[in-house]
Amino acid sequence: MLNQTKQFSEDQIKLSDILEPVSTELNLLEKKLIEDLSDNNPLLNKIVQYVIQAGGKRLRPAVSFLIAKSLNKGYLSSNHFQLGQAIELIHTATLVHDDILDETETRRNKLTVNKKWDNKTAIIAGDFLLSKSLIKLAAVKNYSVIEIFANIMSEICEGEIQQKLQNYQSISFDQYIEKSKRKTANLFIAGAECAAILTPEIDNLIIKSARDYALNFGIAFQIVDDILNFTSTEDEFGKPVGIDLRDGIVTAPVIFAIEEYEKKGDLTLSKLISQGFQNENDFKSALDLVLKSDGIEKAKDLAGYYADMANKSLAIIEDNQYKHTLKDLASYIIDRKY
Repeated sequence: MLNQTKQFSEDQIKLSDILEPVSTELNLLEKKLIEDLSDNNPLLNKIVQYVIQAGGKRLRPAVSFLIAKSLNKGYLSSNHFQLGQAIELIHTATLVHDDILDETETRRNKLTVNKKWDNKTAIIAGDFLLSKSLIKLAAVKNYSVIEIFANIMSEICEGEIQQKLQNYQSISFDQYIEKSKRKTANLFIAGAECAAILTPEIDNLIIKSARDYALNFGIAFQIVDDILNFTSTEDEFGKPVGIDLRDGIVTAPVIFAIEEYEKKGDLTLSKLISQGFQNENDFKSALDLVLKSDGIEKAKDLAGYYADMANKSLAIIEDNQYKHTLKDLASYIIDRKY
């Protein structure tokens, strides 16, 4: 697979530089989320502010805003802005719930809601964020948008269950890509597709182009996330190195590593995983095997392939700075450090 995406280094450019064409909207989004979420319940209010102000890349609303502005001569309607808020609320809610399921104690180098408070409070906070996202979506008053998000939210849940059922099992690349689509790419897809739908005089080919970009972008993003779980530091990534493998989650670097060793007749890695790291040193042995293999490099190539596919999906969209920003964004995520 040939990676034709533009190469960025951390010294060359920052994510904030790439997102400058929508920086005003993203800054306003964070401000509005906190304002609109303020509730009469002091504890909920405190938790919501804590979660939103914890930071994050805001990539999902950013992609949605960029699609909208690329199709609408730089204009972002109030409906597009409501859509962006809904996307970020759903994403934040899923993170809160994921941390409960995974018993995670830190995210972005801060205590998770479940650790800072407790599981019951975190569940309610996640549900509260989801309910607020529905209010934002309802304000758009578009049946297609509601339907898309209803299906997407269902698939996100299905993806989570699918992952739990596949823990400590070898999976195929088809299964891995499908899981990545359901858990990660789907929210990018919903944001991009609905951004196109909410833009006047946009035909189905353009809507498909936006959807295809988001699908491939989201898969590339997840693959890089899975690579960083092995190559980044806990301070950079906000999670312990190799935590997904420790939890039995088989990702692209691991699948490539298993294939590499099995071609040599070595089943050690797949056995260690399938046996659930029964002995004290089993996880470290499995981690070392992955790091010594070509799995990470092959996963980088795979991520580059999907980033290329994302950029090619934009071919029928008229050239403008927002389209170029979408392309730069797909290239940037391949080389990100966190």
